[in-house]
Amino acid sequence: MIKTCTGAVVPDEGEIVINGESYSSMTPQLADKTGIAVIYQELNSVGDLCAAENVFLGNEIRRGIVVDRKEMARRAAEVFESLNIKIDPYELVQNLSVGYRQMIEIAKAIVHDAKVLIMDEPSAPLTNYETETLFSLVEDLRKKGVGIVYISHRMPEIFRLSDRITVMRDGQKIKTLNTSDTNNDELIKLMVGRELTSTFPVRAQQVKNEILLDVQGVTGNGVKNVSFQLKRARY
Repeated sequence: MIKTCTGAVVPDEGEIVINGESYSSMTPQLADKTGIAVIYQELNSVGDLCAAENVFLGNEIRRGIVVDRKEMARRAAEVFESLNIKIDPYELVQNLSVGYRQMIEIAKAIVHDAKVLIMDEPSAPLTNYETETLFSLVEDLRKKGVGIVYISHRMPEIFRLSDRITVMRDGQKIKTLNTSDTNNDELIKLMVGRELTSTFPVRAQQVKNEILLDVQGVTGNGVKNVSFQLKRARY
């Protein structure tokens, strides 16, 4: 879905409607022009460049043929301030945490005047503090009129951030609901395609004494004196 919206994949059917305009397919250039931006799980930052240079990566401000790093730093600082995040625009990205690198990706989208921001499992690599910062940023962007597609399987953050929820399974849209009209149990049922009576069902098991693998005193390649036995289990 993300690749279709950004022009990396041409859809077999359907249409993309943004700002009242309908498109049968996208290109990366058209996605950028219409204001679609994506924050991927694998961040696109360049560690050897500073924060400001990453914000304007591929869209550098120039004075003639020379890159105007001072102006990029000034503009980046303004964006960081508007997002209420404290990042030195001259700091090398390789010195920043994953959370701050993600904030730089969001700042890059804002600089490109993103109207729709797609976020793919954005909280997955973050600490609790960084996640809270992300949530505050998402809520602030929503208030400013940025449409956000937030992809996640984590129920608490889905209910905290979303207005509407679309469940997709096996490449198909299952159902779209208003967040206020659904609950955790209904979403899980839609996600797995059946009723779950127990999230972690108890399975009776019988461990036999048959040893399949016996490792004793292994040392090398970063480990020292490791021993264990692997036995057959029957369920």
